[in-house]
Amino acid sequence: MGKVTDSLLSGAVGKVGNLVLYKQKGKTFIKQKATRSADYKPSKLQLYSNNAFVEVQQFLLPIESILAMGFERFTSGGKRGIHLAMSWALKHAVENEDGIPRLYPKKIKVCDGDLDLSPGMNLVKEEERKYSIYWDVGEVGRARHSDICWVLIYNPLSKKFRLIDEGVYRKRGFLAFTLDPNLDLVGGYVYVAFYRLKKNKARYFSSSVCLGSLE
Repeated sequence: MGKVTDSLLSGAVGKVGNLVLYKQKGKTFIKQKATRSADYKPSKLQLYSNNAFVEVQQFLLPIESILAMGFERFTSGGKRGIHLAMSWALKHAVENEDGIPRLYPKKIKVCDGDLDLSPGMNLVKEEERKYSIYWDVGEVGRARHSDICWVLIYNPLSKKFRLIDEGVYRKRGFLAFTLDPNLDLVGGYVYVAFYRLKKNKARYFSSSVCLGSLE
C-alpha cells in the first residue's frame, strides 16, 4: 500500500489495471489488487461456508428493514441488524446435511432482547386467510401487561412480508389478523415477539419465536 502524492491522481478512486485507488480520511492510497492463483480450489469447508452464507443472506435480505428494527438495540461498530440476524442464523438455523447447508426458517430470529415471551403461544387458523395468535396472560419474569405484541408474517418464496404492530397489549391474550391476497400463504411463516416502548421511544424486545407456517 502506498500514499498517492501526484496531484493528478489524488482525487481518483477505483481500479486501474491491477491497482486499486481508494480514499481514507481525505487521503488517496494505492494498492495492488489481490489475485488468486489460477489453480486455487476452495476446500469443502470453504464451499459449505460460502453456500450457507448465501442461503441465509437470500432468506433475510427481503426483511432487512425489519431486522434493523428488531436488532437496533444491539447494533454498534458498523454492524447492522441483518449482520446480527445472519450471525445467529449461521450458528443456530443452518444444519449440515451431507455437506449441503440446509436453512430451517422456524429457527430464524427476527428480533432479540431480554423481555420474556408469554407461555402458551399458539397460532390458530380461524377461517380462510384469518388467523389468531393466543398466549397466556401473566407478568412472568420481565413480562408486563403493557408490553406490545409484534408479529411478522414473511413468505421467503415470494419475498413479501407484513408487519403487525398495532398496539395490542400482552394483557389482552390474543391478536387476530387477516391476510390480503397479495401475500401467499404457502411457504409463509409467522414470527412473534413482544416489545416495550421506553421514554426515549426506543424499543426493548423479547427474542422472537416462530409459531410455524401458515399452510
